[in-house]
Amino acid sequence: MFVVLSKFTVDNKDDMTGAVKRAYRERPHLAENAAGFVRLDVLSPMEHLDHIWLITYWVDQASFQQWFRTHPYKEAHQNIPSGLKLVSEQTEMLFFEHISS
Repeated sequence: MFVVLSKFTVDNKDDMTGAVKRAYRERPHLAENAAGFVRLDVLSPMEHLDHIWLITYWVDQASFQQWFRTHPYKEAHQNIPSGLKLVSEQTEMLFFEHISS
């Protein structure tokens, strides 16, 4: 299995963190229809509530890469609040080989 961790920090946190979290709770669930998609977890560390981590699980790397290039991927992100600013140096995407659960 292939795992992607996307991490970002909301810069304008006072008025935007709650809206971003709400957008993920109310997301359109388009990834679930992607070939090779297994699951998505959206987390926020208790000690840094303005940090958002998205962990997606895929059957393989090719499935993720295919999803990342699709129109539904772009559609899935349309509910993110306008005016959102991220801390650029705290934005990253990491890739993992899933060994065991």
